[in-house]
Amino acid sequence: MTHDVLTTTRTFAVPPERVWWAWTTAEGLATWWWTHLPGTTYAVEPRVGGRYRIEAGGAGFGVTGEVLEAEALRRLVVTWHWLDDGEPGEQERVEVVLTPVEGGTRLDLRHTGPWTTAQPAEDYRTGWTQVLDALAARG
Repeated sequence: MTHDVLTTTRTFAVPPERVWWAWTTAEGLATWWWTHLPGTTYAVEPRVGGRYRIEAGGAGFGVTGEVLEAEALRRLVVTWHWLDDGEPGEQERVEVVLTPVEGGTRLDLRHTGPWTTAQPAEDYRTGWTQVLDALAARG
């Protein structure tokens, strides 16, 4: 049995332009990603080869990576390295696909890693649920 894939789907009551902005700008990320953690910093270059980094320095963790694919308003694929005290973990991959739907945008997220047990995917499911709930609340 494979344990290295997590998928989730959410629908947001805003157009794809708004969701794309929330994912691909420091200003947009700052409206929803770890807003409960003081001092969180955001940097993102939404182009192929660009880098991103979201770091909650006071909490001692973050995430960083490289943009592999960026199709404006539709698809973003990045490498994902979880940071513990500034040190990156193994390389994972996150793909976000945006689809216009009546009344908003459907977001399909696929997070893959070199996980050998189900625990990392479950931990990430909890984290993704929290940040995507925050994104939905901010609209």
